[in-house]
Amino acid sequence: MASGKLTPRQKMINMMYLVLTALLALNVSREVMDAFYDVMQNTQGTIATIDKQNASVYAAFEDAAKENPAKAKEWRDKAFQVRAKATELNTYLDGVKTTLIEITGGTDEETGKPKGMDNKEKVANYMIIEKHGDELKAKVNEYRDFLLQQAAGNDNLKESINKIFNTEDFKNKEGVAEPWEKHKFEHYPLIAVTTFITGMQADVRNTEASTIDYLRDNIGKSDVRFTGIRPIVMPKSNYITQGENFEADIFLAAFDETKNPEIIVNGQSLTNIVGGVGKYTVKPSGIGEMKFAGVIKMQQGDNVIDEKFEGTYTVAPPSVVISPSALNVFYRFVDNPVEIGVPGVNPKNLRVSGQGLRQAGNGWIADVTKLTGTETTITVSVLDETGAVKLTQSKKFRIKGLPPAIGTVYKRPGGPFSKGAIKALTVEAGYQDFPFDLPLEVVSFEVKVEGFPPATITGKMLDGTNKNRIDGLKPGASLIIRNIVAKTPKGERITNIANISIDVN
Repeated sequence: MASGKLTPRQKMINMMYLVLTALLALNVSREVMDAFYDVMQNTQGTIATIDKQNASVYAAFEDAAKENPAKAKEWRDKAFQVRAKATELNTYLDGVKTTLIEITGGTDEETGKPKGMDNKEKVANYMIIEKHGDELKAKVNEYRDFLLQQAAGNDNLKESINKIFNTEDFKNKEGVAEPWEKHKFEHYPLIAVTTFITGMQADVRNTEASTIDYLRDNIGKSDVRFTGIRPIVMPKSNYITQGENFEADIFLAAFDETKNPEIIVNGQSLTNIVGGVGKYTVKPSGIGEMKFAGVIKMQQGDNVIDEKFEGTYTVAPPSVVISPSALNVFYRFVDNPVEIGVPGVNPKNLRVSGQGLRQAGNGWIADVTKLTGTETTITVSVLDETGAVKLTQSKKFRIKGLPPAIGTVYKRPGGPFSKGAIKALTVEAGYQDFPFDLPLEVVSFEVKVEGFPPATITGKMLDGTNKNRIDGLKPGASLIIRNIVAKTPKGERITNIANISIDVN
């Protein structure tokens, strides 16, 4: 506008317009720089606020670590490492801003603002030519990588950290890749660069806050989540005998009403689970000690907690004990069976003793044949888990001989028989109404044929002499078989056997 064919006056007006435009442009630029300065100051205030909030979180870490070191100390230590790294980078960024302000003229004493707010050359020389931009980029990358390690397990936080501290090359409008440090520092005046660095400091403190909040959430994260509790009484045994102590564990059981655990017993998952309590029901196929074992699986966050368990119970046959105390008798010459048991006590925890007593299968046998006297005692002791005796009881039994046996021929104790039947008879002996099945074998007897002297016969059949004597008997004559001797399966001699009276018909 100041060239061409113009009048001197017009040239003067145009020149004045150019100067005014330049002055106006300078004024706008100054306002923009002041605005940058205001933004930087406001950001400094935001950083101070974040620092206070972070300080309260660190104090909470300290309190948690004091209250429960095992649970919180690990996360307290991690959080303090984050604070140290964030403070280190923040201090470095402060140093960069201070240096840039000093090399561009320092600070105006009246306004407190940098004197060289519009200086680009010295800023670019320091950051690009002297490679301080490269150094800053390396420190930002180091801080970013450190935070990513602390944010393991939180993909959203890791994505945010990567986005905030992205130092990849920038593509300009022509599509040419430009290094991050050149793009951020080469073409901008001091006030823009210091404002950008202050913004980076805010990012440092913000990501510090997000990271320590995440670390705080990890305190107790592996703990089982509970929504309810109930009192539990677990007796050591529901059955005790007089003289024993009743023992029980009493405690609070916590459970999660919103989600039942998976309970597996002997390889089978329980289907009836209410309020965290699994109902285990099984019908045993035998008797004695039964064992069961399993695992409780509970989802806790991203992990599954496995807790194993095992237990035992004793199955006894149904029984009613009715003891006629006046009939506590053992007989000689027989095996007297004895059943010994204590309800609620495993048979392996019993100790039994007594003269002539021996174990036979699941029961006991008392043989009192060789015992002298008229009484014997059986003692039963109950042992605890350590093998110590916790209860002892004894019971007396009377000892008696066998009752009288009866002699028989043809399964009868006597009676009329023909001469032929009498000559062919076999003498037998046995017991009637006796609780034991005790077979006897006759080994000898005495026969008295009417009109002849008594004769002793070995064996259980008549000899030829006495058969001949029977042939001479008249109807109505009689003979007696007496002094019968028999033996038991064990060889004991039995002589208390009733006589047999026979008539000839």
